Amino acid sequence: MLEYGKILPEDVKDAKRLGYIKKLELAEKGYVKKELAARLTYVNEKERLVHHDHKIIPIGNFQVMEGEIRLNGMQLGFKVSDTSFYMASRTHENIPLWKPFDSQKLQEHFAAQHPQSGKELRFIQSFLSPDISTIANVDFKRISEFYNEAVQKTFRSNTYFKNSVLSPNEDLLTDPKEQLNRQFHLPLSKDKTTIMTLTEATDRYFVFQSYLKTAPKPESLYFDQQEFRARFLDSGITLIAHLKHNLSLGVQNGVLHIGKPSEGKDQQRVQWDSFENRIQSKTFPATEKYYLSNEVISKKNFLMEADAIVLKSNTNEASLKKHYGTGQWYFSEVLSNSEQMKFRPIDKNLMKHINETYSQSKNFRIAVTQLQKNQDMQTIQMKP
Repeated sequence: MLEYGKILPEDVKDAKRLGYIKKLELAEKGYVKKELAARLTYVNEKERLVHHDHKIIPIGNFQVMEGEIRLNGMQLGFKVSDTSFYMASRTHENIPLWKPFDSQKLQEHFAAQHPQSGKELRFIQSFLSPDISTIANVDFKRISEFYNEAVQKTFRSNTYFKNSVLSPNEDLLTDPKEQLNRQFHLPLSKDKTTIMTLTEATDRYFVFQSYLKTAPKPESLYFDQQEFRARFLDSGITLIAHLKHNLSLGVQNGVLHIGKPSEGKDQQRVQWDSFENRIQSKTFPATEKYYLSNEVISKKNFLMEADAIVLKSNTNEASLKKHYGTGQWYFSEVLSNSEQMKFRPIDKNLMKHINETYSQSKNFRIAVTQLQKNQDMQTIQMKP
């Protein structure tokens, strides 16, 4: 025990050696200094935490991020000996301070998080499957179900988490790497929108993985850029008008888009891009840029598809479309075995022709009602 006489208590890091020093000090002085007693208490507590931590397998990490700043977090763990779950929001010298898992407290912990600025926070989670799979006799399915449920409840506990999920946008195509590891609402089916994380992005393709269900392995989806545009960008665009130069005008989330037929074999598919991108594009013809800026945007000189009315007779078919700028109705007709005629403003002669030719069409009453609303038009007298 004489070797401990020259060792300072603060240099000793294990409780067993500190115990020897305590005995030596008692033998020499008859009492124990406060510093040694405090050091022994500290080391005993640390060893208890380490011993407890060694019994718990980490299964996941939750983090709250505002931009690049980490605001908070939580570790989840599983204790094999009693098959119970634990959580730890704090550490002591990098040792998790594990507590029995409490779903209510987990949700309250994350619900209390608020951004320092803005209206969104990012909830980042990672499932530690490699650490679990190396342990024998572990109910891997139960752990996966527990983890997925914890992720979903945590995400739904805070509106700021939901605000951080993006909708598919043009930025994904122009600068895909800037969107890496962000979450997106992807309408994978007619009735189902799934939150997915962009995990890989190049100038040619994207890889997304499921966000709220990542255990035991996340679902992965691959899209090339053309498929992604057609499925998630173009499909959400509402057609406003067919324009000159074989262009189309559409809108999505309040943003105007210009469509052109695709080049190559798939020429019937319209390829959309935002109005701003079309105007700024060096490959877009100057005549078309001028037409869009001057005629479409400034003069609002186009016919709307949304209000279009189709009239049919035994041999003919006609369309009525409303001019966006003036509110005046225009008429075009397709005669049997002929191409469609150009749209013309409706005058007295055309009104008489509509009345005589299309009075039996199922949309005739709708057409009459719309034309009557136009103060510059004369009322079409319906046949009895």
